[in-house]
Amino acid sequence: MPKRLLATDNYATILIYHRFGDERYPSTSVSLQDFRKQMEYLKKNGYNVIHLRELYKIVSSGKAIPPKTVVITIDDGYRTTMKAFEILKEYRFPFTVFLYMEAVGRYPDFLTKEELEELQKSGLADFGNHLYSHPDLAVLRAKLSPKEYLKVLEKEEELSRKRFKELLGSEPEFFAFPYGSYDRLSVEFFKKKGYKLLLSQDRGSYSGKEDPIPRMAVVGSLSGFRNFVRNLQIEPLPVVSHYPEIGLLEENPVTVRFLLKEPEKYKNCSIYTSENGWVKAKKKGKVVESPFPLKIKRLKTRIGIRCFNRETGRKAEFFFLAINGEKPRRAGQRKD
Repeated sequence: MPKRLLATDNYATILIYHRFGDERYPSTSVSLQDFRKQMEYLKKNGYNVIHLRELYKIVSSGKAIPPKTVVITIDDGYRTTMKAFEILKEYRFPFTVFLYMEAVGRYPDFLTKEELEELQKSGLADFGNHLYSHPDLAVLRAKLSPKEYLKVLEKEEELSRKRFKELLGSEPEFFAFPYGSYDRLSVEFFKKKGYKLLLSQDRGSYSGKEDPIPRMAVVGSLSGFRNFVRNLQIEPLPVVSHYPEIGLLEENPVTVRFLLKEPEKYKNCSIYTSENGWVKAKKKGKVVESPFPLKIKRLKTRIGIRCFNRETGRKAEFFFLAINGEKPRRAGQRKD
């Protein structure tokens, strides 16, 4: 970490985990050995590990996020969360579990009612909504009309909120999109429902302005210790606007563009899409764009930009989700 604090140090790294020590699902699991090593690193290096609700209080009050802030989140609510809980208790690290509401307290691989109560009583665990049936909203958005889509969102939110209250005795305040899939309609919908923070699975760190909020995935091949340490040092890149917008693509192929707030502070920029990988970007004043139109074939793709901060020498990144509605697909079975 830099010896002196800079304005770019006022960000939070929000970590996202799913399963722990579960060899049946290597792509969504982290080994318990790696997880313990990661928590030990945070402790020894003075990271400020806080509740998601505390981060919300900081940002909503207009205060700067303290340097080296980390928030731990766990999606779905698998029973292996209890393995992580034993380690988190040792370090007294708070965390938030986003619950797949149809599954918890019912399905064998998910947290039981008794386990939810144990986590709740610990004072370390908070809970958020991950919808009722864990639908992939990108699939639904490409398949349904806006009216039909909003009807599904309404039903999913209603059912998940009801079950959340039955199990935990409170209303959900924070929301994580299943599969990290979202669009403009769903973001506006869940804000109107009163959720204080909406979390994606877009890669990146959080300055207090990104919406929805990015998280660093710690799963499968991304769960190694070296990658974990590198991700903690990635800064948020201040992006004023970007094209395409989040959600359905208006044209394809598309020239990806980002308008940077302070372009003079950054160099060596590259643009990323899930299927094209990284390409060196062109810089025109405040605009950074792809050198040629990029063809999007997948139903959904993460689009991002990475630049190097001239002052800190660190990477700065910004990502969002785009949905290709050219070939609507039927919603398939849930995959981990």
